[in-house]
Amino acid sequence: MRRPPEPSPSARAASPSPGRHHAPSRGAMMGPPPIEAPRDYAKTLRRLLRYFGGFKALIVASTVFIAAATLFRTLVPALVGEAIKVDLELGKDLPDFVHRMKIILAIVIGAWIADAVSGILMTRLSNRLVYRLREDSFTRVQTLSMESFDRRGIGDFISRMTNDIEMVYNAMNNGFANLVGGLLSMVTVLVAMLLLSWPLSLVVVAVVPVMAVLTGIVGKKIRNAFRKNQEWVGRLTSSIEESVTGVKVTQTFSREEAEFAKFEKINDANQRAGVEAELISYSFMPLMNVMTSLTLGLIVGVGGYLAMKAAGAPDAAGVPGGVSIGLLTAFILYSQRFFEPLRQITQVYNMLQSALAGAERLFELMDTLPEVVEKPDAVPLHDPAGAVEFTGVSFAYEEGRPVLDEISFRTRPGQVVAVVGPTGAGKTTLVNLLGRFYDVRAGSITIDGTDIRDLRIDDLRRCMGVVLQESFFFATTIRENLLYARPGATEEEMVSAARTANAHYFISRLPHGYDTPLSERGANLSQGERQLLGIARAILADPRILILDEATSSVDSLTEAHIQEGLIRLMKGRTSFIIAHRLSTIRNADLVLVLHNRRIVETGTHDELIRRPDGFYARLYGLQGQLPEIHESDL
Repeated sequence: MRRPPEPSPSARAASPSPGRHHAPSRGAMMGPPPIEAPRDYAKTLRRLLRYFGGFKALIVASTVFIAAATLFRTLVPALVGEAIKVDLELGKDLPDFVHRMKIILAIVIGAWIADAVSGILMTRLSNRLVYRLREDSFTRVQTLSMESFDRRGIGDFISRMTNDIEMVYNAMNNGFANLVGGLLSMVTVLVAMLLLSWPLSLVVVAVVPVMAVLTGIVGKKIRNAFRKNQEWVGRLTSSIEESVTGVKVTQTFSREEAEFAKFEKINDANQRAGVEAELISYSFMPLMNVMTSLTLGLIVGVGGYLAMKAAGAPDAAGVPGGVSIGLLTAFILYSQRFFEPLRQITQVYNMLQSALAGAERLFELMDTLPEVVEKPDAVPLHDPAGAVEFTGVSFAYEEGRPVLDEISFRTRPGQVVAVVGPTGAGKTTLVNLLGRFYDVRAGSITIDGTDIRDLRIDDLRRCMGVVLQESFFFATTIRENLLYARPGATEEEMVSAARTANAHYFISRLPHGYDTPLSERGANLSQGERQLLGIARAILADPRILILDEATSSVDSLTEAHIQEGLIRLMKGRTSFIIAHRLSTIRNADLVLVLHNRRIVETGTHDELIRRPDGFYARLYGLQGQLPEIHESDL
């Protein structure tokens, strides 16, 4: 995997340090970020231009062909004016006129060929640039900590890596050639007009500053509008992603109308932001057209006056500023050629504003630093025994709202540790800290006596296996999902892991066995089958430390018995942490940790704790006969 791009110094300064946390509460995780004011677009542009450094040959070749096409097009009006002057005004023969027209046709064809080649080169350049942007942003996302995903909705990440990159692509693919060609065309046309008639050229030049001022005024509004529009696109993507993912819940509770109303509100705001951005953008063209028409009117008026003045003189060349009909024709053609690229540059400017708005959001993503970072001198973890110790561990997702407080315990290698307590007591948080998906705010966690913050993150997570209540599977084959845990495993090892997990039987009965494709998240399998596959994947990973987070809470008793059998085989010889609401599933645990009010209130075996009639665990165990699931507020 490519290393993520280095964030800018300002991003390092602004990013929270690994030891501090500024995330909202977990209840607000999926909320969209607020719309922010535009930032430094000059800095964004400079950073975007640095991506061009690896494509110098393509840029040079594209520019050469764009320049050739521009030069060819610039020659055409002069040749047409000369043909009118020499062959029509001075009465030259028809063959000479036809010859001149052939030369003009050849130049037009040459311009077309140069345009086509430059278009092909620009397509290659823009696609390669976007490829690098996607690669860098995706690599950055893969390195981010869970806190980054807690702060932003998934749709926001998707929007930045799709819609915002698409904005940059459109500006590159459609705008670069117009920008370069337009600038070159304006310069060459201006030189040609000055050579033809400097009085008429002054009429054209006088209009340019007015257009520049208008461009600056409207351009700032366009920048702000497109930034706001892109933020709303991110919100809309988040809303769609959330609604599609939770469609079963929506239909279960007949909340389709409420979901539609919520979506309509966001969609309406997104539509209004988009319309506002496009209206401001389109306002440029009428302004440019008005200015162009006024300028052409001035040229015709001034040029007509000079032409009539020259016509009354014996020698037009001897009249200061005098022009002929052929020269005036050529100049009108040139003035149109001058304003045409100016209109193109205006359109490119609009496109550039939206691209910079997207690039800024994309670079914000690339500059996001993971809160959990590996030390430069991190030590490897080879063949761990699996002794885990928590010492004075405290943690909060949001400052001032602790989830765990002064947690301390020690396990021996191979022990089965059950973590129980009401919903919201911090059980899942405790095992997330063990996997270093978050860093502790105080205290320490060690494995075999080494603080996990001193270990290589890959080694730490490689020694752990996780089976969740809802095992996640990719939309690919069962084989690929199992081998995801250990790509180098043999066929025999994979099948053995499936047998150990009691999964081989149902896999072998599928139409294509281990090559059966799964739908998104494995939805074409039952809940129990997905759990068995999750266990098989964990077995294949051969972890030293095992984490089972409510692995049997969503299945029937018969399926649970199959899963429990697979789990018993999986836990053999491994340090295991079992999170369970159903206390009957952890009776044989070597150690039970009882969490309540952010602290460990009791420890011991199931039999020891149940014999304490006034103990919290005994009360919890008794209540389970009345309540399916105990919450913190119930106690």
